[in-house]
Amino acid sequence: MATVIYRCPVGAPGECPTSATRGYCQVHMFQQLERYDPAADVPPPPPAPPSTHVPPDPEPEPAPGPAPSAVVTKPAPAPAAAPVAEPATRPAQRRPARPPVVRLALVIAGAMLPVREEHRRGGGGLAVGRDEPDCAAVPGLAALDQISRHHARLRWIDGALYVEDQGSTNGTFVDGLRITAPTRIGPGQRLRFARDVDAQLIEIDEFGAPR
Repeated sequence: MATVIYRCPVGAPGECPTSATRGYCQVHMFQQLERYDPAADVPPPPPAPPSTHVPPDPEPEPAPGPAPSAVVTKPAPAPAAAPVAEPATRPAQRRPARPPVVRLALVIAGAMLPVREEHRRGGGGLAVGRDEPDCAAVPGLAALDQISRHHARLRWIDGALYVEDQGSTNGTFVDGLRITAPTRIGPGQRLRFARDVDAQLIEIDEFGAPR
């Protein structure tokens, strides 16, 4: 068991005697002794010598790089809607367009003879000759012996007008040339029947007047 010692709290070490009981200091008459622990006067150990270890230099921190740019992500495009199949419709059937109606007339010996229009079953046109009813209105034609009784005929073929000689004696001419087969003719062309009976094809309006 450790011995309890009392000493004067104001006296220098060794100046005032210690005591085993609490009392007053013999040097300082009115100073009460205090409990003293001898272990408290043990001097602290000397400080450790400074370490000779040199710590390595700290690694430099990497320089801050540019801030990463914000990545903008585009929303994925919505899937394209499947095409809706349209109901099959039967194409409308168009009737073939008919060529415009061209009204023609043959001027012969001062008379104007309209050329009848073409119709579905054929026909139309104009017959030329001394005995042809189409030429009954031509003055003096019936007395011209150089014109055959059934000399020539104007007729439509696929919408075009042709002149055809009917085996006449003195022939039929288009622009000065004698024809031997059906020959296509149009407004403005000159025809001649036999040697000296001239005719011209002209275009007329819906009232029968020359255009």
